[in-house]
Amino acid sequence: MTQTLTQADLIQFDLPAHRVNISWSDRTYELSYWTEAGIEKENLLQKVMDLLLAHKYFIAIDRGWSDWDLEVYQGIWSKVQLKVCTENHGGKKRVLRVRCALRMSQLAIMAMVGYCLFAIVAIVLGMPEVAKLTIALGTLNATVILYQNFQLGRVLYQVLEIVAKRIYLLPIQTTNNQSVAESVILQP
Repeated sequence: MTQTLTQADLIQFDLPAHRVNISWSDRTYELSYWTEAGIEKENLLQKVMDLLLAHKYFIAIDRGWSDWDLEVYQGIWSKVQLKVCTENHGGKKRVLRVRCALRMSQLAIMAMVGYCLFAIVAIVLGMPEVAKLTIALGTLNATVILYQNFQLGRVLYQVLEIVAKRIYLLPIQTTNNQSVAESVILQP
């Protein structure tokens, strides 16, 4: 049986080789890559899109007015907003910084607001059983949404690592806190 990226809970994920900067309050993580081949962010984004589209992910591309470059959806509850920034260091030397923001879909936000409003109306109308049931269903749905967001974040991390290896990007920080590209960056 073959595994696909859409079956995230079946994938045996590799341990992170790249130190991930996680911001739990913003629900984001960041990765940084070094290249001396002049690779621009469009190359990275195109390779990420090619890999994800082959596995049937829905992708929205920024038209220039958003704070993200790509929006990747998995199911109806979760999405990741991907933003890539390129730092030029002279010649063909580049640092590509990638930020992935885990977000709830519009449907997920509407569902959570709906659960809250329905529970409040049930309490006001004196139906505590209905309110308890609504709160329980809302909590269950919120748990599913959080799980799917976490899984999508893991999948996107793996996709970024696969693409980085394919186009020969070097991670700036490894998990053992040693800089892979430090000596390269500091060379004249």
